[in-house]
Amino acid sequence: MDGTIRNTGAEGLLEILRYGLERYAEQRTALLLGDRSRYVGLSDIAKMLDCPRAALAAKLYTPAPQNTAEALKRQITLQRGHWFEKGVHQALMGYDLSPLSQLEIELMHGDVPIKAHLDFTLIATQPQPTVRILEVKSTARLPTTLSESYAMQIGGQTALLKACWNHPVFNLVMDTGEVLHHRTFPEICNECLGVSLPDTSACDIQGWILCLSMCDTKAFGPFLPEDTDVALCLDMASEFWETMNDLRENKVNLNTVQTAQGLSPLCPSCLWKKECPHFKGSSHPEWEDTLAKFIKLKIQKKSIEAEIGELESRLKVAYQLSHTVKGEWINTGNHTFRVLPQNGRVTLDRKRLNEELETLLGEQEAQMLMARCEKQGAPFERLYAVRD
Repeated sequence: MDGTIRNTGAEGLLEILRYGLERYAEQRTALLLGDRSRYVGLSDIAKMLDCPRAALAAKLYTPAPQNTAEALKRQITLQRGHWFEKGVHQALMGYDLSPLSQLEIELMHGDVPIKAHLDFTLIATQPQPTVRILEVKSTARLPTTLSESYAMQIGGQTALLKACWNHPVFNLVMDTGEVLHHRTFPEICNECLGVSLPDTSACDIQGWILCLSMCDTKAFGPFLPEDTDVALCLDMASEFWETMNDLRENKVNLNTVQTAQGLSPLCPSCLWKKECPHFKGSSHPEWEDTLAKFIKLKIQKKSIEAEIGELESRLKVAYQLSHTVKGEWINTGNHTFRVLPQNGRVTLDRKRLNEELETLLGEQEAQMLMARCEKQGAPFERLYAVRD
């Protein structure tokens, strides 16, 4: 591309956005992460927990070309995380904090090059020496519980920071463009922040995950260095590196690598699902039209439900702003509406109940009682459908 605008129509504009986002992503990756095929990142290890085949394919191969709409949608999803990072950085700066951004831990485990990139690292000395690692994740919907892969990534970062504290394996690109290479963590803090840190035994070290959707956020933590086995991370990195090299040298076929167990939430959007053994089966092209209609309706249903939710929120706000007496109806012409407070849903805290029963009856009796009171629903079938 030469920077000129040849087509000002809708398709041309979308193509400009797609190409621009892809090019920006490549430049940003090269600047901050380098050649990702030459090392194992903690994000690679985390992805292995979801699907080893997809993690390795993403590391080595270029996905098949997508049409402009699909490619743009994917780029927006990927770039949204970087946009959120910038917003979080502004928030931290607005609170007069000075975070270290994209601190890199670079080490060799045998002949395996490993890198961990920490989104934000916060350091304080009062009331006690404190280090907080903050990993930012973009999600379409806020998760109820944190995924195993996210927990592995932030746990590995926190554990490696403590284990490598006094080793010259830390790198940082400063705002001035200067790069600090091969420093210890205390040296990095001293040079960048003018802060002197003691040994790890005197520091409070925690990792946190901050999940952001388009309209909400949720924090998960704390993750302590002792919660993650460094040796396990290093062993998984070695396995990843060995398999990656075998794939490069054609000693192993990608389709022999383990796939996700069950239907992972990432399977429908996976760029490598077309040839995936996980989706191998018999061919019935006569069902294509029905399945295409089914998926289209599911997408429409999701869109309609989102629109209903947005309109409902707007009407609730309008009702509050009308200063109407609580519970009074508002007439709009052909319709009336009102907003009434509702009691929250009553739920059973199974963990709390089990703890209370163990206190009263003992662990074995409590488990037996819980088992007697459990009821399993009737078996049912669930339809899984994905679009190539």
